Amino acid sequence: MVFSQKIKNLFGNDVHLLELLKGGGATFLMKIFGMGFGYLLAILITNNYGAQFFGQYVTALLVLEILSIVSRLGIDTSVIRLLSSFVIKNETAKIHKLYLRVSIILLLSSSIFALFTYLFSEAIAQLLNASSSHIKLISYVVVPLVLYYLNAQALRGLKKIAAFSFLNNVALVLGTLVLVLTGDAIFNSKELPIFAYVTSVVLMAFLSFFLWYKYSRHFKLDLSQSVIGSSTLIKISIPLLLGQSMMLIMGKIDILMLGAIIDQESVGIYNAALKLSMLAYVGLMAINSIAAPKFAELNESGNLEALKSLVQKSTKTIFWITLPVVLIFAFLPSQILSVFGEEFQIATYSLIILSVGKMFSAICGSVGTLLQMSGNQKYFQNVLIAAAILNVALNYFLIPEFQLLGAALASLISNVFWNVLMVIYIKKKFGFYTIYLPFLTR
Repeated sequence: MVFSQKIKNLFGNDVHLLELLKGGGATFLMKIFGMGFGYLLAILITNNYGAQFFGQYVTALLVLEILSIVSRLGIDTSVIRLLSSFVIKNETAKIHKLYLRVSIILLLSSSIFALFTYLFSEAIAQLLNASSSHIKLISYVVVPLVLYYLNAQALRGLKKIAAFSFLNNVALVLGTLVLVLTGDAIFNSKELPIFAYVTSVVLMAFLSFFLWYKYSRHFKLDLSQSVIGSSTLIKISIPLLLGQSMMLIMGKIDILMLGAIIDQESVGIYNAALKLSMLAYVGLMAINSIAAPKFAELNESGNLEALKSLVQKSTKTIFWITLPVVLIFAFLPSQILSVFGEEFQIATYSLIILSVGKMFSAICGSVGTLLQMSGNQKYFQNVLIAAAILNVALNYFLIPEFQLLGAALASLISNVFWNVLMVIYIKKKFGFYTIYLPFLTR
């Protein structure tokens, strides 16, 4: 009761914000648990298998992540908006028909990309200095991973935030960690972590179907209901796909280019710093998870004043969650990285630079989510394309000269670039700034 009153005193009696904080609190905890399990898994792999294998492991999972995003065609993000709209308008009879249509489209697209990956696994591995056996192995789970993420986003659209947060943040890494710990006692395999991850994907895909059935079974299936056509759905989703792809490029292209230009050991060391810097991103990611349907709802209703208030207050929340983490990384980077092993301390300055980039995103707030959920996905797409091109160019020139530090600088510069452009556009489009800095009047 006392805590609830303090929250109200700090942010005001804003029902939309309180709903966001309530859902965001659960998401925040899930994100913390997921990241905690991820760090334990990374420490386990780096200490037992070394930076070289960790780099190969990271590269294989990144290729799988790219395949998953491309295979989803941006449709999973559109599903959030559509399902949220059905619930608001009490058109729940359309939910299952839309889900079936989307499932068929994604099953076909993911099967095509899985087959492509399997057939060209040797060429992909050679390009990235990766393990061809790892690339071939991940091709087997492209389909279940795509359907897994579809179920997670569909639950998000229904505002089943706890279930979504568990699937999105915890399930896969927890399953992998458990399988590595148990498998290590039974098998003596140098490839155990990658096999554990693939197995976790399959098991958690089944769990995602169970959760979707649990939360959607009370909705009636009415095939006579008219829902968005497949071609229209793909058309509106492609800009979201491009946006997601560009976000992935900006967040992870440095890993792929480090592997191609330097070696897999550099990938392993740099990824440890990158994973740690994501702790500074946890507030933004947690708020974004619950904010997406809420932004869509307020934009749909035309309640611009409530949308402004929610966006600005959520940015304030993100800022104060992020600041302490960045300060810790600024003062104790070497000590923190040493947990992964002594060789990882060479990424000290990379960790600081990456954390500063996350702090800048926190100051700007949920700009990308707001644009996607308000029908401005084309501008979102165009800005991210420009930023991704900038990021690739910076990595190309900076990595050979500065190696890990060059990758971190490329990430920081491109991150500032797209955040500033989106903040300016939102000001012009909606009439308010999303940014928050203490004592700054907006």
